Amino acid sequence: MLTKSLLTQAYQAIRKKIIYSDLEPGKKISEKGLEEMLNIGRTPIREALIQLRQQELVYTIPQSGTYISLIDLSAAKNARFVRELLERQIMIECCAKLTRETQKVLETIIEEQEKAVNAKDRRSFFHNDNLFHKACFEIAGRQEVWNWLDDHNIHLERFRWLRVTTEDLNLKILISQHYRLLESLINKDPEEADFLTAAHLHMMLDEQEIVVNKFPDFFKQND
Repeated sequence: MLTKSLLTQAYQAIRKKIIYSDLEPGKKISEKGLEEMLNIGRTPIREALIQLRQQELVYTIPQSGTYISLIDLSAAKNARFVRELLERQIMIECCAKLTRETQKVLETIIEEQEKAVNAKDRRSFFHNDNLFHKACFEIAGRQEVWNWLDDHNIHLERFRWLRVTTEDLNLKILISQHYRLLESLINKDPEEADFLTAAHLHMMLDEQEIVVNKFPDFFKQND
C-alpha cells in the first residue's frame, strides 16, 4: 500500500525539479527515468504524475509519452496579481506584529541572500528569497495563506527561477528592496510597506520580456 509520505516525497521532488527547470519545459519524461533520478519507487512516481497532470504541470500525448508543460505566462501573471493583493495586506499587518525576535529572523534571511550572491549560489538565493516572504506571512499569522499560495503559484515560481538565472538582471536589487521593506516594518510605516511591496512584486511585469527572450522555448504561447 502506498503511504502518503512516499507520495508526498515523490510529488515534492518532481515539483521542485520542474520549478528549477532541472526537468526543462517541453522535456519528455518517463516513470522509469524519474525512478532512477529520484531513487523513489515506481508507484509513488506514477501517483505523483497523476497529481501533476491534474495541475497541468505535465501532459501526455497518446503513443508518444509524457512531457513537462511549458510555463504558462498568463497563469504566472495571475498568480503575481493575487500575491500582490494579499502580500500588501500582509506587510501592513507585519508593521503591527513585528517583534525584535522576528526582526532578527528577517535580517538573518537577507544576510543569507547576500552570502548566496557573493558565492554565486542562485539556488540558495532563490530559497532565501521565498523564505523572506514566507516569514512575513508567518509574522502576520497567515501561514495558511502562504501555504495556499505556494500550492497555486508554480508557474510564477518557474518564471521567478528563470529570472534569478538571467545574468542581465541584478540580484542585489532584490536584496536592497528586502532591506527597505524590513526598514518600513521596523518603523511601523504601513503606507511605505504597502508601496514597497507593490513595487517589489511589480518587477515581474517590468522584466518579463527580458526573461522570455532568453528562454523563448520554455513558454507557452497564449492566445
